[in-house]
Amino acid sequence: MGSLSIRNLTLMAAITSCFLQAGGGLFAISVLVSTITEAPPRSFAMLEGAYSYDSSAFWETLPPITAALIVIALAANWKTSRRWLMVTAFALFILGGLLAGILLEPEFARITEGGYNDWVDPELKERARSWYALDWATWSLTLFAGIALLLALALPAIAEDRPKARPFG
Repeated sequence: MGSLSIRNLTLMAAITSCFLQAGGGLFAISVLVSTITEAPPRSFAMLEGAYSYDSSAFWETLPPITAALIVIALAANWKTSRRWLMVTAFALFILGGLLAGILLEPEFARITEGGYNDWVDPELKERARSWYALDWATWSLTLFAGIALLLALALPAIAEDRPKARPFG
């Protein structure tokens, strides 16, 4: 891993934030989403009432921090062989965020818009099952982004020597 240079420190911060986000996502999917999608709308009980579950503060805060840390680490490591792994990680991270914002969040709002009811709707259960699968796919993009960042950290942070282009040979 080498010394604690600015390149390594910024990359370690990005990795930490990315895996914190992946951990939060894993908890959300494996515990919360699996419960919410179990028997809708009956299983929406946890989303109702004075003490309903709401993780929006986490999801409104951590992804922008993670994105900023990846950009900072990418800038610090731009002239190294780590660049392409980090660009890949950032692309995966952005793709996951876009899928969440464009597909997951609106579908969650549509699925839960009717709120709690003490019965199970088979059609809603099927829609929720598809949403659950897409949530796993989106989560995997964050995980793969973190793995790409870890792989980048395993590479030495040595600046690439590039010959300067000569305009006329």
